[in-house]
Formats: sequence, C-alpha cells, structure tokens
Amino acid sequence: MRALDFDLVALDGTRHRLADYRGTWLLLVFHRHLG
Repeated sequence: MRALDFDLVALDGTRHRLADYRGTWLLLVFHRHLG
C-alpha cells in the first residue's frame, strides 16, 4: 500500500518528509489511543 506524502517536525525542529525515504524500506507505526 502506498502512503500519501507528508512531513513531520521533530522536537528539535528537524523536518522529516516521507519523500526523503523513497526507495528504502520504511516501517511506520501509528498508535490510535496514545494519550
């Protein structure tokens, strides 16, 4: 399944984009009831 491109900002201000990992294996884990 392909994911839509998105970006997230880490606590230190570093921006992580899904497109930066294109061509590599990446495991995404989503937690529904976290807090």
